[in-house]
Amino acid sequence: MTATIKQIADELGISASTVSRALTGFAYVSENTRKKVLEKAEELDYSPNMWAQNLVGSQSNIIGCLVLELSNPFYIPMVRAIEDVTGKNELITFITETRRDLQTEKYMIERFKRVRASGVILTPVLSDLSHLKDLEKMGIPIVVVGRTVNELDSINIDNIESGKLAATHLIEKGFRRFGFIQSGDLYNHPEQERLQGFRNELLSHGLKLNTIYTVGNNHINGGEKAGELWINDKNRPEAIFCSNDMLAMGFIQSMVRIGIDIPGDVAVLGHDDTPFTDNFIVPISTIAFPKYEMGKMAIRLLLKRINLESNQHTPALFSLEPSLVERRSTDKRI
Repeated sequence: MTATIKQIADELGISASTVSRALTGFAYVSENTRKKVLEKAEELDYSPNMWAQNLVGSQSNIIGCLVLELSNPFYIPMVRAIEDVTGKNELITFITETRRDLQTEKYMIERFKRVRASGVILTPVLSDLSHLKDLEKMGIPIVVVGRTVNELDSINIDNIESGKLAATHLIEKGFRRFGFIQSGDLYNHPEQERLQGFRNELLSHGLKLNTIYTVGNNHINGGEKAGELWINDKNRPEAIFCSNDMLAMGFIQSMVRIGIDIPGDVAVLGHDDTPFTDNFIVPISTIAFPKYEMGKMAIRLLLKRINLESNQHTPALFSLEPSLVERRSTDKRI
């Protein structure tokens, strides 16, 4: 009778997934463990079944990558970093999106289970975490990016500091009436933290946030809706901080279309330093953070977790520092 991965695992007292990774040449298996597995496989006359390695009890060479929206260029540097690392380790990155929908997120997590993904990197919707915790209990590690989940490994940025940087920049430019554009999503914690930091920094200078425009989404058309609200506002802010660059793009686009000068009539500051903001119709000042580095940290941490023979560990929580990128959309008015 042909030996199985489970038999090798039982003989060595390690997990079947560790045996599978050692036999398939996975880079993140210790040389000592790999040597023991190969010796035991030879002793038991093990013959690999590549199909069986993807079934229950083992893992595939697939890394799941689940983002909120593939249409948002924000994710380009992060995904590129993940693919750069997985490619060097002969792994396949399965990239898909949730479109900010919880049921879609749950469906995709179920698909990752079915293909026995080695691990998952994702930006979660956050309204429910039970399916993510269940995935970890199954031995499939998760790294969260762009959000902080205390129970899971997370890599995020200091969003409160982002808000403070935004307020400081606009105050230094001489503006005194301020607005904020947000989606209003109850589970968009980064947005809420940016607003908190922005408002607190204004208050520390004896200033206030005059207006919050809530537009219901994080897309360009949401920014255009904010433009309509600004036009009809009797106490128009003279400087706007947008919770992300897509909203900033939509707002600027709607202003330029009707002849409103940016930044002469209203200054606009975005967040994320999304690709193309520097070449937009009005180059956009924004709060930046190292998105490529975030992706690289995420995949390296995930590979480290995959290599653990036990999934018991204290979640690692990382916070990256934001920085200001100044462009024409907040130039001081003459």
